[in-house]
Amino acid sequence: MASFEIILLLLGCMLASSVFGQVLPRVSLPLAQIALGAVVGTLVTQDPTEVLGDPEFFLVLFIAPLLFEESRHANKEALLRNWAPVTSLAAGLVVVTTLVVGLALHAAMPSIPLAAALALGAALGPTDAAAVAAMGADVTLTERQKSLLSGEALFNDASGVVCFEFAIAVAVGGAFSLSDATATFLLDFFGGVLVGLVLAVAVMFVLGRIRALGLETPTEFVLFEVCMPFATFLIAEGLGASGVLAVVSAGLLMRFYPSRLTPESSRHAVASENVWELLTFVINGSVFLLLGMKLPATLGPYWRATTGMGALRACGLVVLVTALVVGIRLVWVIALEWLHRKRKVRRLAALGGEVASTVAAGPSSVLLGKDLVRSALVTTLSGPKGAVTLSIMLTIPFVKASGMAFPARSLLVFIASGVILLTLLLANFVVPLLAPAAQPDGSDESLAKAKAKILRHVIKDLQSRVTPENQQAMRLAIRSYRDRLDLALDCQASPDTLRLLRVKAIAKQLAFVEERVGAGQTSRAVADRYENALEQLASTYESHRGFSGGRGRRTAHLLWVARSTTGSASEDERRELGQLHVAAERHAIDELRAMEPGLSDEERQAAHIIAGEHRAHLASFWLEPTGQSGPQHSPNLTARRARRRDAEIHARDIEAAALSLELEQIRLLHDAGELSTHAARELREEVYLLQMGLEAR
Repeated sequence: MASFEIILLLLGCMLASSVFGQVLPRVSLPLAQIALGAVVGTLVTQDPTEVLGDPEFFLVLFIAPLLFEESRHANKEALLRNWAPVTSLAAGLVVVTTLVVGLALHAAMPSIPLAAALALGAALGPTDAAAVAAMGADVTLTERQKSLLSGEALFNDASGVVCFEFAIAVAVGGAFSLSDATATFLLDFFGGVLVGLVLAVAVMFVLGRIRALGLETPTEFVLFEVCMPFATFLIAEGLGASGVLAVVSAGLLMRFYPSRLTPESSRHAVASENVWELLTFVINGSVFLLLGMKLPATLGPYWRATTGMGALRACGLVVLVTALVVGIRLVWVIALEWLHRKRKVRRLAALGGEVASTVAAGPSSVLLGKDLVRSALVTTLSGPKGAVTLSIMLTIPFVKASGMAFPARSLLVFIASGVILLTLLLANFVVPLLAPAAQPDGSDESLAKAKAKILRHVIKDLQSRVTPENQQAMRLAIRSYRDRLDLALDCQASPDTLRLLRVKAIAKQLAFVEERVGAGQTSRAVADRYENALEQLASTYESHRGFSGGRGRRTAHLLWVARSTTGSASEDERRELGQLHVAAERHAIDELRAMEPGLSDEERQAAHIIAGEHRAHLASFWLEPTGQSGPQHSPNLTARRARRRDAEIHARDIEAAALSLELEQIRLLHDAGELSTHAARELREEVYLLQMGLEAR
C-alpha cells in the first residue's frame, strides 16, 4: 500500500476513533485508537511503518512537534516550585529505568545485545501526558501530582531520547569509549540547548521586525510556529547537537518570553491554539493507530515461526518489563513522597503547640500510611508510556554499521508496544479506582464557582499584561470582568427566580415606554424598535428555563437589535433611542427597588443582582445623551473624551481576546472533569452572547 493511502487510512481511522471516544467515554481515546489500529492491522498485511520509509523520519515527524507543543504549555510557577522532584523523575528515574530494564532484559534473553536492551529501557523512560489528559474526566489528581506529571512529561522525553541515542550508537557501531561518550554527551546537551535558544531568539526577532512593519498576519505567525520545531530539530542535528533538547529549549523560551496583550497577539494566539490542537491530535492519534497496526504485524511472525511458543515468550517479556518499569517508578515515587511529607512534618512541628504534639505522637503514620502508598500508586500509574516511546522505538535502524541486520529489532518494538498497551490499561482502569473523579455538581452553586474560577484566571492573565501604553484600556476591561466576577460570587438566587424577576422588569420597561409615547416624549417609530428589543430579550429568558441568563445576555440582545434597527436611522433617531434606553434602564432600577419590601430574601437578593446588571449596562452604554452645550466642549475635555473613546475601543479589543481566553478555560475545566457538559454548554453560551454584543458595539 502506498504512503499516501496509509496517510488516508490513518486519517479515516482517527475520525472513526473520535466517534468511538464519544460513544464509549469510559475508554480513553488512546486505547480506542490502539484497538481500531489492531483491527485494521489484521486486514493490512504490509507493515505501515516500513512503507513510510526511513525510521529517522518518525523522530522528526512525531517527537519534535510533540515536545514543542508540551513546552508551549509548560507551567512556569509549577516547574519552579517542584523543580527538584521534577528533575529527579525526568532525569534520575529515566537513567535508573534504562539501566535496570536493560540489564534485566539482557539477562532474561541473552540473544538481545546489552546495548539494544538499554535502548529499550531508555525509550520506556518518557511518559505520555496526552494519554493522562484523555482520561482526565475519570480521575482526581492533586495539584502536586498534576505538577509532577506535567513537568516530568516535558523533560523526560529529552533525557529518554538522549539515552536512547547513546545506546543505539553503541549497538550500531559496537564500540564504546567513556571519554568519547562524555564529550558527545556534553556537546549534545549544551549544544542542543544553545542552538534552541539562539533559534528561538532569532525567530522572535524576525517576527518582531515583521510586526513593526505591519506585515504580520495570523497565518504567517502560525506557519512560523509550526515550522519552528522541525527546523530547530534538523538544524541542531546537522550541527551535531541534540535536536530534542534544542526543540525543548526553544519552546520554553518562546513560552516564558514576556509579551504584551494586543488585538493582533490575541488573534495570533487563538489561531495558533486551534492549529496546534488539531496537529497534536493528529500526531498522537497516528502514533497510537500505528501501534495498534503493528501489534498483529509483530506478533504474527513469532507465532507462526515457533508454533506459539516464541510469541508466548515475547508476551512474558512484555509482562516482565512492564513490572520492572512500574515497580521502579513506584519505589522512586514513594521515596519522593516520603521526603516531601517528612519536610512537611518538620515544618508543622516547628509551629509548636498542638500541631507539634500531634506530629510527635505518630510521625510514622503520617509518613508511611496507606495514603502515601495510594498517592504514590496514582502518580506511578498516571504516567503511562505512549506516543513518544513508540516514536523513539521506530527510529531503531534496520541494519548495523557492518551491514548486518539490527538484532531483535522486531522483538524490541513488540515489547515496547506491549508495555505501552499494559500501562495504558492500568492508567485507564486502575487509576480511576484509586482516585475516582468527584461527580460534577450540576447545581447553580457549582456553576457559579466554576464561573468564578474562570473569571479569576482571565483577570489574572489581563493583570499580568498591563503596560503604561494600555493601562487605561486594560483597566476598563478588567473592571468589566470584576463586575462579572462579583455577580458570580454574590449570586445566591436560583436561576428561575432571576429569570422571573428579569421578565417582570422587562414588563415594567415596556409599560414605561408606552407611557413616554403617550406623553409625547418618544416617537412611535423609536418606541417600536426598542420594544422589539425588549420583547426578544423576554422571549429568550422564557425559552431558556432553568438558566438565569444575566448581563451578558441582556447586553448582547439589546446591542444586536439596536444595531440592526438603527443602521439606516437618522442622527436624531439614534439620539432619541439612546435617551429612551437610558430612561428605561433607570426606570427598571427604580421599579426593582420598589419591589423589595414585598419580596422574599431570595427574591430580594435576585433583585439586587438584576439592579446591578442594569446599572452596569447603563454605565457602559455606548450612546450618551447629546445636545448639551457649555463648558463640556472645552478643548481639554474634548481631548479627554477622545482619549477615553480610544481607550474604550482598545478595551473592546482586549475584552474580545479575554473572551477567547475564557472559552479556553471552559474547555480545560471540562476536559479535566471539573465541569459537566451541561454546565460547560451554558457558560459557552453566555460567552458567545457577550462576543456578539462586542461585535455590535
